[in-house]
Amino acid sequence: MLLVTAALLAACAGQQSTPAPDTVVQKAPQSEYRRLLAEAFALSFTLDFDRLRAAYVASPEYNPRGGMEVAGLPEAYQSVQEGDFDRCLGHLDKVLEENYMSLEAHMIGIVCSSREGHFDREDSHRYMVEGLMASIERSGDGRTQESAFRTISSSELRGFVRLKGLQVLDQSVVYDDHGVYDKMQVRDPESGDEYALFFNVSQQFASEVSAQRDN
Repeated sequence: MLLVTAALLAACAGQQSTPAPDTVVQKAPQSEYRRLLAEAFALSFTLDFDRLRAAYVASPEYNPRGGMEVAGLPEAYQSVQEGDFDRCLGHLDKVLEENYMSLEAHMIGIVCSSREGHFDREDSHRYMVEGLMASIERSGDGRTQESAFRTISSSELRGFVRLKGLQVLDQSVVYDDHGVYDKMQVRDPESGDEYALFFNVSQQFASEVSAQRDN
């Protein structure tokens, strides 16, 4: 009798642990951007930032502006100027929740994290800055339209110029058969040299035009 009871209990337990076919929830496949972003969160040494940026552009989360239009970024800059680095990090949390690819946000994050002694967070911001900057620099040298740096958002472009320590003297948009470019006349404060830098902004330009048509 005891053996029969034990067998029945085991059978019931087995039945309860197996969900009915119609209760099984299928998870949506993870996007390429989200998969690569998970590697970025883990500070992966093997992450391909070129692929990450391309996947971001191809994703529904892509923001071609990705800069001052994102809530929290102007406030983060203001907090740095006021020396309130803890408040700065709070604003950056909002920015990065909406757009983790903001080069400007990670650039500011290095400063604020360091001043607040959050060194793990500083490492995360530095990882993103170095990876994004290296990816942009691999795309060209910026000295001609043919060899223009490829940027995917206004935040990338602005952050890149600031991290290079360059002063922007003038900015204009130029076109050719191959794309749309931001032409920036810049000055190197250390050497005093002035020269033009070209940024291929075709991807964000096309995205903005498409968004305007949809509206």
